[in-house]
Amino acid sequence: MRASTLLLLLLVSAGALAACATTAGPLFDDKRESYVQENDLSGKDSVHVREGRIYRGMPINHALAALGSPTGQDTTTTDGETRVEYMYRSRPNAFDPGNVPRAYVYAEEQAVVDWRGLDKIPRFDAYYEGGM
Repeated sequence: MRASTLLLLLLVSAGALAACATTAGPLFDDKRESYVQENDLSGKDSVHVREGRIYRGMPINHALAALGSPTGQDTTTTDGETRVEYMYRSRPNAFDPGNVPRAYVYAEEQAVVDWRGLDKIPRFDAYYEGGM
């Protein structure tokens, strides 16, 4: 084979491999990008939304755009403070349909204050940012 043909095959293979390696899929990435552009986000928030990551203090609307729609939502009020819990659930699988991991994102005053279990859900393990 000629060197140019080999190079072309290598480039096509690398491109196909990179396309298969995405975790969220192009459709969800397009929604994130659209959200960033429609809301004129810049700086830290635009990077986090595009990469599907959250941080403490992030506006909850931006966090929901980064992670996608939650499976459920629960609101509690204690001592006059409202706390919203957003639940995310992994899809059941054929090997263990009863064991469905759950993750929670907590918001107060329209900002993320904490989260729990994002690392246990396969679609989030790449996005979880524990220390911020």
